[in-house]
Amino acid sequence: MKKIYAALTGPRSALLLIMVLASAVSDAYEMRVSELQLQQALNERMPLIQQRGIFTLTLTQPQLTLLKDHQRAQIRAHARVVTRIGLQSQGMVTVDGKVRYQKDNYSFFIDDARVTELDLKGLSASLQPQLISILQNAVVPEMEKQPVYTLSDQEMTQAMARMMLQDVRIEGNEVVLELNPF
Repeated sequence: MKKIYAALTGPRSALLLIMVLASAVSDAYEMRVSELQLQQALNERMPLIQQRGIFTLTLTQPQLTLLKDHQRAQIRAHARVVTRIGLQSQGMVTVDGKVRYQKDNYSFFIDDARVTELDLKGLSASLQPQLISILQNAVVPEMEKQPVYTLSDQEMTQAMARMMLQDVRIEGNEVVLELNPF
């Protein structure tokens, strides 16, 4: 133990530190965030309620799916629409988008989101284009503003990821964070 301490504090400690860091550079480190972890964080951010014109839209029970082939995340949620005149409808809405990391708050967001499906029961088909427009123009921007997942500073690997994140990609049912100290 004394030899290790001496090596780390002696005159050659800077050289030893440079050698350790140089070896770390040769292989980028990866951290993985599972679909389940993302789902749990998303659950904590629901319900999402938006009121536009005569409509109030409430999204609950989100189901997250990572779309590896398209490098996008898909959220399918239960939707409830209530109008001021008392009409109500329930169904499902699906939105997908690209995963983006924002370094200033260490969070992941859904960007370039688009409504890919809207299936509401008991609501006139003539109102569906209005609702899709409301979703695309009101709810989607709100979804893009709210983080889906935030890296913690309490867990060592996540704290390290906060400092060294270089790239984000989807592989299978995980988001892979590529970390590099340089």
